[in-house]
Amino acid sequence: MTSSDQGPPDRPRSEPEIIPPERGDRRQGGRSHVWVWVADREGMRQANVALPGPFTIFLALALVTVVVGGILLVVLGAVLIWIPIFVLAVGALLIAAAARQYWWRFRRWLSQH
Repeated sequence: MTSSDQGPPDRPRSEPEIIPPERGDRRQGGRSHVWVWVADREGMRQANVALPGPFTIFLALALVTVVVGGILLVVLGAVLIWIPIFVLAVGALLIAAAARQYWWRFRRWLSQH
């Protein structure tokens, strides 16, 4: 039996339960938590995700700053490497144009004499 031959997917066995936040009781440590209900093959289970603190947020921002700085350094390094190459290429083209002009003058001079 292929997946297209199967009937409609099964509905969840139970409806999700909405639990209002606790107002009177404060949890230990005073830190907030996010409760997430996850449905997988084994059924419904609860996952407790703690909200990040200031130090965690600072570390995440520092990591993002280091990554962006590294990318910027690589891009600027590539630009700084290509600037001398571009200048040398333009200089070589100008020298080639001048040499060609002198060559044509020399050929005209030879044909006149």
